[in-house]
Parts: sequence; structure tokens; C-alpha cells
Amino acid sequence: MKKYISLILALCMIILPAGVAFAADDTAEYRHEWDHECKTDCGGDCGNTPVIIIPGIMQSQTYVQDSSGNDILTSEGFPILEGMDLAFMFDTEAVKREIKDAVPDILKAVAKRNRTELFDILLEIFDHSFADHYFNPDGTRINPAATDEYWYSLAECKTTPDKSYNYAKGYSKDENGNPLPSTKYQNQYDFIYRQVDISEYCEKCGYDHAYYYAYSSFGNILDTAADLNEYIDMVKCQTGHDKVSLVFISLGGTVANVYLADYIDKSEIDRIIFAACALDGSYLLSDLMAGKTTFDNGVVLYNDLIPNIVAIAAEEYMSLAYLGNVIARGIPQDVFSDFLQEALERALDEVLGKCIRNCQSMWALVPSGEYPELSAKYISDPEHEKLKEMTDRYYEMQKNSAATIKRLNDEGVDMFCISGYNLELPAAVEHYAVSSDNIIQAASSSAGATFAPVNGTLGDGYTPAIDRSYISPSGDVDAGTCALPDKTFFVKGQSHLTLQSSVNDVIGLCVALLTDKTITDARENSGGYAQFNEYRNLTTIERLLRQFDEADKSNVKADKLEACEKAAENARDIMAKRVWSASEAKDAEQQLYTAMEKAKLLSDNDDSSFIRYKLLPALEKFCKAISDFFRMIFGGNDFYLFTFKLI
Repeated sequence: MKKYISLILALCMIILPAGVAFAADDTAEYRHEWDHECKTDCGGDCGNTPVIIIPGIMQSQTYVQDSSGNDILTSEGFPILEGMDLAFMFDTEAVKREIKDAVPDILKAVAKRNRTELFDILLEIFDHSFADHYFNPDGTRINPAATDEYWYSLAECKTTPDKSYNYAKGYSKDENGNPLPSTKYQNQYDFIYRQVDISEYCEKCGYDHAYYYAYSSFGNILDTAADLNEYIDMVKCQTGHDKVSLVFISLGGTVANVYLADYIDKSEIDRIIFAACALDGSYLLSDLMAGKTTFDNGVVLYNDLIPNIVAIAAEEYMSLAYLGNVIARGIPQDVFSDFLQEALERALDEVLGKCIRNCQSMWALVPSGEYPELSAKYISDPEHEKLKEMTDRYYEMQKNSAATIKRLNDEGVDMFCISGYNLELPAAVEHYAVSSDNIIQAASSSAGATFAPVNGTLGDGYTPAIDRSYISPSGDVDAGTCALPDKTFFVKGQSHLTLQSSVNDVIGLCVALLTDKTITDARENSGGYAQFNEYRNLTTIERLLRQFDEADKSNVKADKLEACEKAAENARDIMAKRVWSASEAKDAEQQLYTAMEKAKLLSDNDDSSFIRYKLLPALEKFCKAISDFFRMIFGGNDFYLFTFKLI
């Protein structure tokens, strides 16, 4: 996930071969070098509009460099890399050594119960880890950075070696002790495929009609949007088409705000899709930036925090999460909450603030309603004047984002929105209870729809903005208040963190919107997709189907094989549906899993169906019951405070 550097000024004369449908202004001035020849066989006359993917945070590869333009390497010879894998952002081996060397001092600080001394030690290590990613108060990087950019189609990416592959070696070794690649990105397409799998689109329309606009996640969104404008010209030249479609994802929504406000040429746009976009930022970022947490809220601290974080990161361990609630009550609340709050505040002020509070793209993730107060507090001093000029400019675009989208749609720009909802943000932040996709509040990703609290409803007395047909069947969403009420799809339970794996659902919907022009809205002409859909986890079903197709079935008894085939057919039918049901998908998964277990076709790593579908769910319910019992008895108190009150 990187992009941002090496911008080469060049005045390019555009000369196109005969028969190309697009004719560009041959006086255009471009900042990048790219091939101006048409590279498609169709020459722009195939009816398939080329697509540009504008990805999200950490979905581009940015190499941090020294003042001479050389990649900064870790002690193990790896690059400091923003994207691909969080482990590559730091010199992890150096961090391990520093922590090991600091153990005696850490133990002394703990023994003396000296929190300040403990934080001083840990934050010094933390500071060393993040230093390569710091920004100056004016919004410029302390170290330059270079992003792997793809100024050519995915067809060319498939044959172009990925830079990270030769670097990323050494995290594992073969039987002879030789270092193995820690990633499988042999070519650039391998990396892109792992970020956004649009292979279905490529198979339908051609890899030479698909482009990936990489940019630095930690950079300047204003410059990124300006470069996107040039990138569109490049795609038109190389494909011969006079229109492109754009898919903005996550942080890409901030790029969209600038592009739509300052650069859009309606004549060159076929369709625009906003998928889980931070159109009005994320409370997760603004709360962290401001240090607004729930650490002083005992009810959240002892009942919601651990299960919420585990549900987001590793849902299979929920039983342990509920037991963690009980164990956590053994820590006095004043110790627990004060420690966490002070740790966060010092980390922000002494380390993270230099990455977050000084970075323009991170300010682009602050919701417009939070920006005036936060910018006044953190960047209104003379030292931050240049940064604030940029963030103020973006704020004006952001607060008008929904109105801009509505206006452009009314003027004929064909736009769709996809928004996940009914999930909490991480419970450590103040706004955690708002309906979201775990990362971005749904009101932001839907460009202004109205949502009930998580697992709640808008209520019988709620008055719809348009009429009741725009209210979700479960009564928790009013699409009528968003910028595109007729062209916004809502996916209940869709997490931001599962977008990449939702190939058959959200990504499949994006591909359908790009390739099927009979889909004109989210209501009557939706191609069979429900406007209010439900996230379903198809990962296990997909794995089982691959395993079943590849298995040697020669020794399987006929009745057991027939049961497997029937279960597999049912699973495929479920996956193909465009009205999604989480429970239906889970039932199909269990049926296929059980049939394959009886046929002895499961892998050795799979649990028995009894453990997976009976024991573990029962254990989770049991542990939750224990946690709920303690919640009822102790509320938001630790064991000590409750005992003191009784006495």
C-alpha cells in the first residue's frame, strides 16, 4: 500500500494510432511518464468500459527512503514498507532486541510501581519503531517515500516483477536453511489481486481494461486526486476508450471527495462506485487522534471491550473473550483505565501524533463534524500553518461531499454506493456504538443514510425522509436521507475487514455494476440484488468446495458421495444467490462440512463437525452466560469496588 513519490514533470505530445476513438489535447502537461500508445486490440470499440480501482489504506506499497533516494532497510535487510504487511513497517528484529535489552529496566519500573518510568522505557522503543514514518508539522514527510505505481493495465502488471518479492525474504527458511520469500507477490498483479480481486471483471472485459491507481496511504490526498485526473487520461489513451469507470474503496473515498469537487469531467465518466468509502471520515480515527476513549467507562471496560475487539479481529475466540471479561474484573478499575488512558495519551503526544496529527491524509479521515474542534486544538499554531491550509481546503470539500454526489448524479453522472452497517467500531473509542462496518461509520460510507444504533431499530415513531419503502425490512436504516437513496446498497454485518474476501458478494456486486448496464438502481432494476442485503461468510464453503472438487473420490461409498454432491450443489446455489442470508449460508456450510466428514474428505486440519458446529457454539454461549451473569451482578465495577460497596 503505497504511492506518493517520484513525480516527473513532462510535457507530452499525444500521438494516437489510426482508428483510436479517443483524441486527447496534445498540449496537455503531465507530471508522470507513461506510454501514450493504445494497447488494446479493440481500440476502444468493444463496449466494455475500462475500470480504475482506487484502493484503501495500506493497499499500495510505499517504500520509505533516505535523503539520497535509497530504500531504508532493516537490520535484516528488508525495506521499511508501508503496505503489504504491517510487520514490514518496522525493524521488527531491532524492536525485539530493544525490548529484550530493556527487560531489567522494565521489571525495575514495575517493581517500583513507577508508571512514568515504565512508559518512558516503552515509548522510547515505540519512538524508534515509528521514526521512519514521521511527518513534519507542515505536513511533509521527514523521510521521502516512493510508491509502486502502475501506469499501465493489469495485463502488464501480470508480467512485471514485483519489487517487494526480491526484498521480502528471510522470515522463513527451507530445509537447507535458505531464506524463502515471505510473500507470494512474484509479479505486480499478485499483489493487486490480494488487495482487490476483480479477476471476474478482467475475465469478462480483459485485463487490459483494468487499472489499479496506487498511492501513498500516508500522504497528501489533494496531490493524489490531482494525479488521478492525469491517470484517467492515461487509461483513455492506452485503451482507446473515451470513458472510464471508477471504483473508490475505503480511504479512496477521500480521494473521491477531491476529485469530484475539483477535477471531474462528466463526459469521460461511465460509472462511479463508492465501496465502503470514508466519504465523511471515520470516528475511529478522530477519537484516537483526540484521545477520546471509553477507558473510564467501567461498563464498557469490563463487559464490551474484550469481546468487541475479539469479534473484529478473531471471531473464533469469542468464548475466551467472554471469560476475559471475568478475569479483567480482577484488575482495579482505576488502575486499568488510568493505565490505558495515560498510555494512549503519551503514545499520541510523543509518537503517533507525529504520524497522524501531522499527516494530511489522516486529517482527511476526520469526520467533518469533528474537524473544526480538532484542527483548532492540534494544528492551529504557526508551525502547522501550511498543513492547516491543506486540511481546511479538504474540509470544505468533505462537508459538502453528499451534496456534491447528489448534484453530480442529478446532472447525469452514474453513481452507486455500497455500505456495510450494524457493526460496532472498536469499543476503545468514544463513538464505538454507532452503526459501522467496524472501521467507518455507516453514515459516512453511505453518504448520509440514517441508521439505528447497532442491533436496534429506528422505532415505530420514526418518520421516513421519503417513504417507508426506503426503510430496511428490519427497521434499522433509512436510505431516504443519503445522497443516492435509489442507488445505494446496504449490507448488514459487512465488516470493512472482510471486504477482500467478499468476492462473491460485495466485490461481485461491484463487478455486476461495472459490466451489466441493465442495473440502473438499487431498487427496481437492481439485477436481482437486494437493496438491503446481509453479509454471509462464504470462506469455509469456498474452501470446502475446492477441497471436494480436488479430492480423490474413488474410495467413497456411493451414498456418502451422493450426499456430498447434493450438499455441494446446494452450497453453489446459495453462493449464486443475489439476496444474501447469513443463516442460510451457515446451514449450507454445515451440511457440506458434515457430508464431507462422513465421506472422509475433510483435511487433517479440520475439526469434527461436532466440535465445530455443536461444542464450540455451546461453549461460546456458556461463557457469554457467565459474562452476562457478572455483568448483572457487578455492572461496571471491578471485584474490589463491588466488595467495598457491600462492606
